[in-house]
Amino acid sequence: MTIGVFLRNHKRMTEEKITSEASRATKAQGLKIAALTAYDFPMTQVLDRAGVPLIVVGDSVGMVVLGYQTPPITTAEMEHQLRAVAAQNRAD
Repeated sequence: MTIGVFLRNHKRMTEEKITSEASRATKAQGLKIAALTAYDFPMTQVLDRAGVPLIVVGDSVGMVVLGYQTPPITTAEMEHQLRAVAAQNRAD
């Protein structure tokens, strides 16, 4: 389950949604889109500065960052991680 997706727009990230139509069009053109995962502000800064066009925040944060043994993570915990990633927008 992917919770948040941030798409790079020009030199700044925006919260524009990537539609399924846009994904299909990209695939039809034979283009590739790099997508990497970030769970916090510092990693988002690194990915943004590197020009990664798609930053994903998924529920795997429960196991990767919070140390849970199983994937379930609360909405409040996900919101916390999304806010940390989204803070990069405000930092520029």
